[in-house]
Amino acid sequence: MADQERPRHPAAPTAEHGRLGLTLILVAAFMVVLDFSIVNVALSSIQRDLGVSAATVQWMVTGYAIAFGGLLILGGRAGDL
Repeated sequence: MADQERPRHPAAPTAEHGRLGLTLILVAAFMVVLDFSIVNVALSSIQRDLGVSAATVQWMVTGYAIAFGGLLILGGRAGDL
């Protein structure tokens, strides 16, 4: 029995791992806010250049938000796998 090796266990998470995880979450949240801000700033230029109505621009925002949310859920699920 002395010849058998003990099973190795992964090292316990440290405070450094926690800080890294928190940093990644904060950067991701900032990117989401930044992404939506960029789209909202560009809306007036999109409306003017394409010559569309305000209702059409609202549909663009809605479509963007739905696509973004769907891909966010899909990416989260892929990350879990």
